[in-house]
Amino acid sequence: MPIVEVAISVPLNRTFDYLSDTEVAVGARVKVPFGAKKVVGIVLSNKQKSEFDKLKSVEQILDETPILDKPILDFLFWSAKYYHHPIGEVLLAVLPKNLRLGKEAKIKKVVGLPTQVNQPDFEITDEQNTAINSILVKQNAYHGFLLHGVTGSGKTEVYLRITQAALDQNKQVLVLVPEIGLTPQMIFRFENRLETRVVAIHSQLNETQKLDAYLMAKSGEAGVVLGTRSAIFAPMPNLGMIIIDEEHDGSFKQQSSFRYSARDLSFIRAKQANIPLILGTATPSLETLKNAMDGKLTRLTLANRAGDVMMPKVSLIDMRTNTDGALSKLLVEKMQQYLSSGKQVMLFINRRGYAPVYFCTECGWKSECNHCHASMIYHRHINRLKCHHCGDEKMPEQTCPDCAQPSLEVYGYGTERLEETLGSHFADTPIIRIDRDTTRRKKALAQHLEKINSGEPCIIVGTQMLAKGHDFSNLAMVGILDIDGGFLSTNFRATEYLAQLLIQVSGRAGRSGQQGEVAIQTRFPEHPMFNFVLSNRYTQFASGLLKQRMSAMMPPFAHQAQLCANAKNKDNAQAFLQEVAGLLKSIDMNGVEIWGPTPNSIEKKADYYYFNLYLQSNDRAALHQMLATFTQHIDTIKLKNKVRWYLDVDPID
Repeated sequence: MPIVEVAISVPLNRTFDYLSDTEVAVGARVKVPFGAKKVVGIVLSNKQKSEFDKLKSVEQILDETPILDKPILDFLFWSAKYYHHPIGEVLLAVLPKNLRLGKEAKIKKVVGLPTQVNQPDFEITDEQNTAINSILVKQNAYHGFLLHGVTGSGKTEVYLRITQAALDQNKQVLVLVPEIGLTPQMIFRFENRLETRVVAIHSQLNETQKLDAYLMAKSGEAGVVLGTRSAIFAPMPNLGMIIIDEEHDGSFKQQSSFRYSARDLSFIRAKQANIPLILGTATPSLETLKNAMDGKLTRLTLANRAGDVMMPKVSLIDMRTNTDGALSKLLVEKMQQYLSSGKQVMLFINRRGYAPVYFCTECGWKSECNHCHASMIYHRHINRLKCHHCGDEKMPEQTCPDCAQPSLEVYGYGTERLEETLGSHFADTPIIRIDRDTTRRKKALAQHLEKINSGEPCIIVGTQMLAKGHDFSNLAMVGILDIDGGFLSTNFRATEYLAQLLIQVSGRAGRSGQQGEVAIQTRFPEHPMFNFVLSNRYTQFASGLLKQRMSAMMPPFAHQAQLCANAKNKDNAQAFLQEVAGLLKSIDMNGVEIWGPTPNSIEKKADYYYFNLYLQSNDRAALHQMLATFTQHIDTIKLKNKVRWYLDVDPID
């Protein structure tokens, strides 16, 4: 009988052999017995011999034709090898849940195309035209481009025109965005402008919608696939171009299970398909800037906003002399000026909830989570203390547990408290708060955005959800609050992230019409970073950071991997990594540094203790050889079954 090699979603670096009545297409799904269960697997090969004697039989062949064709299988094998993740988990993880459950690969609901395609009523700029032509010259071969355009410079218009050119050649285009819920305008503009079916792939869809989108991409029926990081694995037989919008965004890195970077994998997929790759952003990551400097990417610059709109003027407000709480007197005055002239104002504070600290003014006690090494955040609208790490919540104490005094107060500001404070200054102005708490309900975000897009004067309060993807035409002023923590972080990438965040948030102001204004409240106005942010010289700032990274031999001039172990028994997590460190040091591999184990920045989360082991090398091949040897010998480590552990290649945190 023929034997089929099957990949199954289990945390083992191996595949499994089964007997079959007939040969099965490589890339097709089969249902097979595994232990006491029946599971869905992917066929990788047909063969005549197996190293095992007693083989079970395939129970059901689910697909006559491959659900994963050869190009996507090659791409997934490369991804599994690079990230040292079990191939079965990788192959099954990229499939919609309904296909993983063995359901029929059939489109359930076909939605009609957009009824009318609208052509733009404006001329593109010379910079946009140069960028478009530069990309289209390389349309039929692999070539990487960095589209470095200031906020409001019209990067999306470039995307639309190069996408239409690819569609005219009967090619498909993959467009990745950081977070789909935050970029409704992107979906609308693509559907409104392009004569093709545009499908979205992201986590907010129901399972039927996910399956339909996947199958329309696979059949070629969808000309454009627009999605979040998981869409990098969408099967697209006629793929002609990949566009990564806001390439610097950390959301492109998967932070659980199969830990891949969709941005980094886009290079491999574009190379394998021999097609152009476009990375767009106003604030390139240091990795991308280095690639441009090394000639691996062609840099295309959009230095000016479209429509002759001026960049916003940016000023600093020194909070060392402010005694008015979260809002300085100067910021309130500026807001009143813009609101009275019929404009909208946005305040950015990257912390939800009412206040980050609930403490005793007498003895200094503060409320902390019982399950994590973290403070409980006070949420006033539900009168609860909540942990933003494990989700635990409790009623606030009425008296101090340590000194029994009724002297408990809150300290600091979150979006909820800021909203309340604004109500006392601007009683007659609508305040729209956008954070994870106010957008949990389905369609809540869309309703908030609809109010803002009406253009009526209002104050928008929000977290990082507002930092990207939005184009509010009547938003004239942006105030940025409480960002100084970025200067005090232990993460070596913190200053890069802070500069990107400030420029992205600032870019929401004055995108049409008169020049906008940005006011940044800080206690560190002399920090050199502000010189570059104020004068819109991000490239010079990033170049300085690159020199620092090179002298310290840190990424992107070195390559890193992180081994994280966690356990309810603290000693087990630490001892496991000490044993791993011993194994790694016994591998004869020059040029790989091993640091740790060290406690995580938040050592305890949800009753588990977290420890990390870091590996770094200037030689990527040497690092990966060590990781491959480690995964082959992991079973020799005694504590393996007493901890949860994972490997993160190219970690960003």
